Amino acid sequence: MAVSPRLAIAFIVLFGFFARAATFKSPLLDHHAWRQADTAAISRNFVEERFNPLYPQVDWRGGQPNGYVATGFELSAVIVAAIAGVTGFHPEIGRVLSALAFVVSALLVWTFVRRRYGDTAGVAATFLYAFAYPLALFMERAFMNEALLIALSLGCLVATERYLTTGRAAWWGLTLVLAVVVGLTKPPYLIVVAPIAGLFLEARGWRAFRSPALWALPVLTLAAVALWYRHMHALSLTTNLSFGLFNKIFDPDLVFSTSFWMRIARRLFRDILGPVGIATVVAGTWLAWRQRRWCELLGVAGFLVYLVVVPGGNLAHDYYQLALMPMAPLLAGLAIGHWHERLAARPGGPSGATTIVAVVLMVAALSTFVRLSSFHSWFYYDPPDITFCESAAALGTPADRVIVMLDVGDPKYLFCIHRKGWLFDRLESTVFRVGAAWREGARYAFAHPATTPPDVLAYLGEIGTPVPLAGPLRAFKLRDPAQGPGPMAPGRPPD
Repeated sequence: MAVSPRLAIAFIVLFGFFARAATFKSPLLDHHAWRQADTAAISRNFVEERFNPLYPQVDWRGGQPNGYVATGFELSAVIVAAIAGVTGFHPEIGRVLSALAFVVSALLVWTFVRRRYGDTAGVAATFLYAFAYPLALFMERAFMNEALLIALSLGCLVATERYLTTGRAAWWGLTLVLAVVVGLTKPPYLIVVAPIAGLFLEARGWRAFRSPALWALPVLTLAAVALWYRHMHALSLTTNLSFGLFNKIFDPDLVFSTSFWMRIARRLFRDILGPVGIATVVAGTWLAWRQRRWCELLGVAGFLVYLVVVPGGNLAHDYYQLALMPMAPLLAGLAIGHWHERLAARPGGPSGATTIVAVVLMVAALSTFVRLSSFHSWFYYDPPDITFCESAAALGTPADRVIVMLDVGDPKYLFCIHRKGWLFDRLESTVFRVGAAWREGARYAFAHPATTPPDVLAYLGEIGTPVPLAGPLRAFKLRDPAQGPGPMAPGRPPD
């Protein structure tokens, strides 16, 4: 007996949610812990300090009373903070929120692809979205904005399709609202404007570009983004804190580098789409060209332009390529729906075609399982980090400012021990900077012995007392600066 498509979707969405929410209690110490910790810290600071989405605050603020930082609209942090007003703050809320965003995205994929290409294409596209894209499966349980951005982008496409089909202005109004939120949260995701324009082109031909409604989309979103970042720039001037808003833009050395494109290709094959996923995207793009499916074609073109415009971010962070996620299942649905029809017309009929599609889907899911359980699993975190966080959090009080010195600036320890203060990487870990932080109010210092310069470790021993602490970092309780640092050492700041 054939399975109802809606029943199949229900099982896909349910088990896709379980696959993501199963690890909701994992500490924020796994893949991209630095960005998850920042998002979670901003949310916690909304709860504990000032709940105003226009004024996000980070923990790595040094001795400043406020940690206002220039960043995009922290949508996930705001939603979690609003929930925390009732439940209390727990980082697990952020993970569950991302898993719920998957549910919305999967249903939007089903809705959009089914209406364009039929039930079989819709079920296959939703299955691939749920189980075939390794990094998306991981990120849709991470405390970050990406899961919400994918859902919002898909919402833009569905609302636009409904507007062009029904002519109801409310649907276009919804598209505008969702697109503005996307732009404020992360401007690169505004590449969704390209497939939206493709839908207009399919529905109205080239005269679509004379439509005031279509032109209102880029004008409104870009104006909102400009106003937001004008405010963020002014905010950063008060604290000198920023996530580096424009340091990843066009770099000709990267764009014309073969190694850059090879690295992106390897990520797409191994991490973003998987082998089956990339095959369906390539096949779907080819079919979109043959059938003049402008939504999918312009979506792919928008992603390629995005790689060129923001090469630094795409090189440094794999999750930047998740901007392709709204388009990948659409292209997969086009390809699988087409080939299912072709195979159904051959000997073996629909049952044989369905069996072949099912095998392809199972292979896709298996490849994702292999990637997620590989030797370099994104879910892994070091048990000593847990021990350190628990023991360091028991030192002093949350009001004590601390110094954390690591090889790279990673705020995960500041978040997990619930402290604010200074975050120094290898180059910033100097006697001068540590001494300045000590005088500004630092009461504890945590240093990684393998990456902190020996003279800095010696200086910490002079201005503080070692504290026995399990974990990867050495701990020092710093004494009152009024007592002085002891004998002067070269490079040490004077009293």
